[in-house]
This record gives sequence, C-alpha cells and structure tokens, in this order.
Amino acid sequence: MKSWHPPLILALILFPAAAGFALVGPGTGISIAGLATVAVAVVAMLKYPWDPIGRRPHPEVARRLLIVATFPIEDARTIQRVADEVRLGFDQDATGIRLLTPAENTFLRRWATDLEAAEQRAQRDLVVSVASLTLAGVDAEARVGDEDLVLAVEDELARFDATDVFLVTRGDPGSPAAAELRQRLLPRFHHVDLA
Repeated sequence: MKSWHPPLILALILFPAAAGFALVGPGTGISIAGLATVAVAVVAMLKYPWDPIGRRPHPEVARRLLIVATFPIEDARTIQRVADEVRLGFDQDATGIRLLTPAENTFLRRWATDLEAAEQRAQRDLVVSVASLTLAGVDAEARVGDEDLVLAVEDELARFDATDVFLVTRGDPGSPAAAELRQRLLPRFHHVDLA
C-alpha cells in the first residue's frame, strides 16, 4: 500500500457521505457512506498483487529446480519428458530438486474448510510422482502446496530459493496460471504441457 492510498480511501468514503448529508439528509448520508465503504472493500478484495515472485538467480549459484505438477507423474512418457526437461544442460548431482503439487479442492469442501481430503490426494500424487521420478534417476524432495497454483509457487519460493521453475500441465498450453507465472517469476520459468 502506498502512502497516498489511506487518504484516498478515506476521501472516497467521506466525500459522498458528506454530500448526501448536506443535500438530502442524515439517513441518505449514512446510506451513501455504507455503500461507499462496501464498494471500496470490494475493489480492495478484487485487486490481486502483481509483485515479482522469488529472486533472480545468480549465475554462480548451483541450479535448484522447483517442479510444479498439477497431476501425478506416473506414465512412462510423462516421466521421460519431465526427466529430459530437468536434465537439460546441467549436472544433476549439483542440483536441488523439489516437486510441488497444489492441494486442489472442491467448492463445497473449501467453503466448509475441509482441506484434509485435498491434502491427502495431493500427498498421494506426490508419492507416485517422486517414486516415478526416482526410478528415472531424478531425486527430488516433495511438498504439498496451496490450492491456488500461483500462491503455492510463491509460498514455496519463500522457503526454497529456486533458480528454475517448471510447471508441468496436461492439455493446458494456454494456462492462465502459466501466463501469470511467466510475467511475475524472477527465476527462469519453463512451461511443459503434456498434451
């Protein structure tokens, strides 16, 4: 929030209310103040931060990869494609690899704050993915992330200083999350879509 935001918000609430008080009366002034407050709150909730995510990788730092998978990596073709992308141009022994899966939930479970089933599903997907990648020679740590893919990446980059982020999707080449990550990420971003 910038230093001029609070006075502007206050003005957006008070000026219409004062005009309502002066022109029509106290009842209308209070109603206008309430509506203005609700309008400011709605605009504030809809505003999504577009700050950069992560840190720009230093050229001398060992490569650290964050692989974000929206589904379990289990079939041979997918495993090979991900392993090939990960191995591209570096020595795996000098690299830290972390696999992240968002805990996707249904609307009703989210509304009832029932996150356990989503986390168990994501955990199961991670176990399958890590086992599959280990068999392909890619050793990775694993984490369950937030349901919102961009927020999950942002949270993970606060703990894991990745130099590259790989988003692995299936049949979603125009993913809105991929477009947002491409714009906001400071680490190098790679979108691997497996149609």
